[in-house]
Amino acid sequence: MKIGLLITSIGNFGLKGCYNSQEIGLAKALDSYFNAVYIYKLIPESNQRKDEKIDGTKNVILHSIPSKSFGINGLLNISDLDSSLDSLVYFSDTQISVPKVYRWAAKNKVQFFPYIGVLESHSTSKWKKLIMDALFRRNLEVYRHCHCLVKTPTVEQKLHQLGVDKIMVTPVGLDLSLLHQGYEVVEKTSLKEKYGFQQADKVLLFVGRLIEEKQPLRMIEIFNEIYTKDCNYRLLMVGQGELKFAVDTAIKGAALQAVVTRIEQIPNADIWELYRLADCFVNLNQQEIFGMAILEAMYYGCKVVAWKAPGPELIIEDGVSGFLVDNYKMLCSRVVSEEHHPVNGRKRVLENFTWNNMARYIDSIV
Repeated sequence: MKIGLLITSIGNFGLKGCYNSQEIGLAKALDSYFNAVYIYKLIPESNQRKDEKIDGTKNVILHSIPSKSFGINGLLNISDLDSSLDSLVYFSDTQISVPKVYRWAAKNKVQFFPYIGVLESHSTSKWKKLIMDALFRRNLEVYRHCHCLVKTPTVEQKLHQLGVDKIMVTPVGLDLSLLHQGYEVVEKTSLKEKYGFQQADKVLLFVGRLIEEKQPLRMIEIFNEIYTKDCNYRLLMVGQGELKFAVDTAIKGAALQAVVTRIEQIPNADIWELYRLADCFVNLNQQEIFGMAILEAMYYGCKVVAWKAPGPELIIEDGVSGFLVDNYKMLCSRVVSEEHHPVNGRKRVLENFTWNNMARYIDSIV
């Protein structure tokens, strides 16, 4: 049997070597169940098409397909899909191509499974929000006819309320083959030295795009408050985005240049070093639909403090494998005072959040 994975969203996710790609992680897990796994990933029109076999797999082929786009919505040429597929999983959300792909699948008798993580726009732009919400309402008519896979119970509940009957929660997972083995024997002292920290430094880690929903400016405010009370704290921020200059201005304005380190991009193969050396990973996204960085931090034994949102509430057992907060006073308290047990976070990830779980489920329904 042949299965396809379709990703029409065009953005910085999946940048090779720099992100734990969801579609490639799932494809690797499906490789054990299907004769062929094809990934169809739309990329900016200015790039070259590329077809490549994924290393370490038997039958996974990645088709990187240049495409016109409307915002982050790639405009799929339906002829790029193989009509002999048995099944297609579409990372769909509010993508503009959903109805077209649904009709194509029905015409070619291909089982069609939307994979949904978000139902509405979280943009602060009124017009972007109106457009994305309109696209979702359009896609909802498709979802009501499909067996939908969703990332969180929150999405499942909302879809049920909107008349979608066939839904299965299938959380995002980590690609274990990309994770660093034996990280626990690496001394934190050597890693701190590598990244310019002193042994006595207490490192807070922020990993995410520098955009409003990730709250990087609020991270500077929170860190400043913590640093004022304990000058041993340091902040390490990893990411780039439209708020880059605003973040730098905030750091300078608070006179924190000596105690805040910014790294715009780091290879996925090295990110484990930051989780290993950090004392705490902080996630401030109040609409976080999942949280790959949360999973990675927990796997590597880093203490996680996250704002309550659909993703973190699914992943974290509050007070056991990490900490959930709903106000900034509580967040600061959890960062500086709560005792952390690294084994709990790692155990939670390995038992519940790997792609093998989703691959087994897909195999059972096709």
